[in-house]
Amino acid sequence: MTLLQQPLSFGQERVLRVLNYSEYIDGEVLTLFEEETGIKVIYDEYESTEEAWAKLKVGGAGYDVVIMAYTHIKLAIDQGLVRKLNKTRIPNLMNLDPEISVNPADPTQEYTVPYMWGTTGIAYLETAVDNPPTSWSTFLDKGFLEKYKGKASLLVEFLDVVQAAMIKLGYDPAEQSNWNDNVMDEVIKLLKDIKPYLVGFYGAGQYMPELVAGRLYLAQAWSGDVLVVKEDNPSVEYVLPEDGALYWMDFIVIPKDARSVDEAHEFINFLLRPDIAARNIKAVLYSSPLKKDVLRQYAEQTNDDELLELLEDPLLYPPENVNLVPNPVLDEDVLRMIERVRTEVQAPEGGIISISVILMVVVVAFIAVSYLMFRRRRS
Repeated sequence: MTLLQQPLSFGQERVLRVLNYSEYIDGEVLTLFEEETGIKVIYDEYESTEEAWAKLKVGGAGYDVVIMAYTHIKLAIDQGLVRKLNKTRIPNLMNLDPEISVNPADPTQEYTVPYMWGTTGIAYLETAVDNPPTSWSTFLDKGFLEKYKGKASLLVEFLDVVQAAMIKLGYDPAEQSNWNDNVMDEVIKLLKDIKPYLVGFYGAGQYMPELVAGRLYLAQAWSGDVLVVKEDNPSVEYVLPEDGALYWMDFIVIPKDARSVDEAHEFINFLLRPDIAARNIKAVLYSSPLKKDVLRQYAEQTNDDELLELLEDPLLYPPENVNLVPNPVLDEDVLRMIERVRTEVQAPEGGIISISVILMVVVVAFIAVSYLMFRRRRS
């Protein structure tokens, strides 16, 4: 009998522990899953992929399902941090759009299932920004940001930040050869130059409420978040940069040390149902990897006009003429470069000088103490 087939002991509670990005699911979906299956869901959120990656590296930190960015998928598979899927337990895989859901790091979907996809662009408050930027080249320009000092943010996900900076500098981030230390030096210089004009590096849980409140005028943002924000503040608009809108997809994995493997498969299959995918699309306003025909058919059968409208929204499903920049399969070298950029850019101003001063004080103190000891020995 396999692990997936082992029965529970009498009276044992079925529990599923899920880790996901913040603001990235319809809460009712979790309730429906619990009601239909009797499985209790413990649900936690995070802001940046690095948080999820840190937990995955220690076996999953007690989670049975982790939804994370494609960025670390190859490493997770190569390092044996995720389980192979039992596809017979996920019949709703047939609903996936093969053209959308392909993952270069896992082309046969042995370890991953796509969750949602979207774009990274520029959100702005039209009542506060006179000439909205239409490209990364404009948005990341020091002269432009000076006018909005303390009112603009970049993402806490530094992959998006680095790629946007690369485009601004004339480098195609989809070209693997452009990921080298010389280019990263240019990226670091650019980001340090504009950093004084930024309010910070924000995740969705930070920039969304700030945009709604009108305290933030400009933000590097994810498409679905902006559509959610617009419901509360219609003055917020979203631009797909003409020099390259970043395209990405998030995936579902089961950590190697997951305890509720059977329940994890049930949950993944549940998420791939058209009715559940429809709920998530309408709640988080990101694009589903399910076939549009499957979703459209469901919408027509249930008279779901909201879903039909969203399926035609160019921000959820960009037209073919939009310049979408695909992401490369990231290896350890590229992730090292991204981390190097993050560390150097986020370091406090004058950090290196402060360290130098501390070292100098230590050296002087050592010399002084040595001199005093020498004098004592002589006396």
